Amino acid sequence: MKYIIHIISVFLMATVLASCTDNEAMCQRLSYVSQCNRADTVFTEAWLPTVDSLVNYFDRHGNANEKMMTHYLKGRVHHDMGESPIALECYQKAVEMADTTRKDCDLRTLAAIYGQMADLFHLQYLPDDEMSAIKMAEYYDWKNNDTLSAIIAYRLRTKVYHLRCDTDSMLYITNRCIDFYHKLGHNDLAAQLLIIPISVCLDRGQYEEAWKYMQIHENESGFFDKKGNIKPGKELYYFYKGKYFLSQNKIDNAIIEFRKTLSGGFSEAGYKGLLSAYEQRHIPDSIAKYARQYSKSNDSTFMHVNQDMIHQISSQYIYTRQQRIAEESKMNATCLRLYLIFVILIAITIITTCAYFINKIRTKSMLRINQLLNTKNELISMLDEKQVQIESINEVNTKILETQLKEQKQLRTEIEYLNEELEKFSNSEMEKAFSKTTMGQLFQTIRDNYPKLAPPSSMDWIRFTKSFREHFSLYYKFITDGNRLSKDQLKVCMMIRLNFHEYEMVHFMNVDNQRINRVKQQINKKLFGEMNSSNLRKNLKRHF
Repeated sequence: MKYIIHIISVFLMATVLASCTDNEAMCQRLSYVSQCNRADTVFTEAWLPTVDSLVNYFDRHGNANEKMMTHYLKGRVHHDMGESPIALECYQKAVEMADTTRKDCDLRTLAAIYGQMADLFHLQYLPDDEMSAIKMAEYYDWKNNDTLSAIIAYRLRTKVYHLRCDTDSMLYITNRCIDFYHKLGHNDLAAQLLIIPISVCLDRGQYEEAWKYMQIHENESGFFDKKGNIKPGKELYYFYKGKYFLSQNKIDNAIIEFRKTLSGGFSEAGYKGLLSAYEQRHIPDSIAKYARQYSKSNDSTFMHVNQDMIHQISSQYIYTRQQRIAEESKMNATCLRLYLIFVILIAITIITTCAYFINKIRTKSMLRINQLLNTKNELISMLDEKQVQIESINEVNTKILETQLKEQKQLRTEIEYLNEELEKFSNSEMEKAFSKTTMGQLFQTIRDNYPKLAPPSSMDWIRFTKSFREHFSLYYKFITDGNRLSKDQLKVCMMIRLNFHEYEMVHFMNVDNQRINRVKQQINKKLFGEMNSSNLRKNLKRHF
């Protein structure tokens, strides 16, 4: 048995160590994928086994932040693979895993997830869903005290209003963001947002105001080098500058700006600008050429749109999510019920085991008492027989008489010894049984904490007397026979039986030493006919 316990202990230790090692390895892998995501790594299909293993592991062993991060990273992989419906489902699952009631909730990642969802909705022309995602991202950025990120999220509302062709709201949002940036001292970020006011002013014919914004944009945004060339990826600005030159009838300058737009990869805007320029010059060949190019570029912009598919998955997920919450609640209730049943069974097993051992000990004690009683009865029978023999012996047989007397004396000695043993054993058992009662424990607590605790109440004495009478019935019958003793005298007799000291009696009865001595003297006189109090204990012990 000893070796089996050692083997089990070693197995459990090995299991714990292996679990710790696996957890450390999975945490490192999660950290690595997160760093790749922050570095704008373009994920491919080769990353799927990695993120799937992370999801499977942390869904069982991770906390709320780890579960949210793994589902978010899985969504990022599908997002980069062009699988927008699956990516959206992963993002929504990640949002569900977040526990926003905890102080350590990763609000930064939660805001980023909503930002990714907004991008998906924008690409699929779902402005209402996009606006909801943007507002959630903005909310968690503010909650995380990330002011710049919150302003960026707020600025994304202009994309929604652009899909709705609501230029007034676009201008309002942009101007508020510009004011925020100026207050924070980020004039460069404020200047970068001027591209929207420039576009609106050009469409409304406010050319002087548009030119003023363009000068601020070129001088303060940080997008332009010393030669006036814009940062790669921002060449769409040349389209708006070309439109301004067309409004000023500077067609050659406008054509140069439109060609810069084309070289930056913005073919639709570039061809549209060149078409407008050659229409203003009335050159039919060029007009026809750039009209075809613009039409072709415009058609390619709206290819591969899966708006219905995204919207269907979004609506279906909301429905299935409620079902899953109900199923999880039902499962949790079932687990709790099983746990309670298990606890009750364990409690019953423990109680049954304790009862078995207590009963076994009690049975053994009773057997011992019965053995002593049987031996005592046998000796008494033998003594009676010897007594009869002694009485029948003739006085002449002195020698035989002396022998019989000696044997009788020896038997009496053995009987007294057995009586003492029996009394000790019985008294010990009765005292142990009484000490385990509620009142026995109460009085023992008062004795152990003397004199800190107050004396027992009258109700305590009533309960104490009842419990004492049950465990020391013969003794109680002796001291109460004929109603000779008062209440105080009964209390002193009971405390003497339980080996209380005089100073403890003083505390329990809340009287002085003289009162205790008088009570003991009265008891000794009533029970044994003696006037003093010093030998009361000895007299009581002689009888019990």
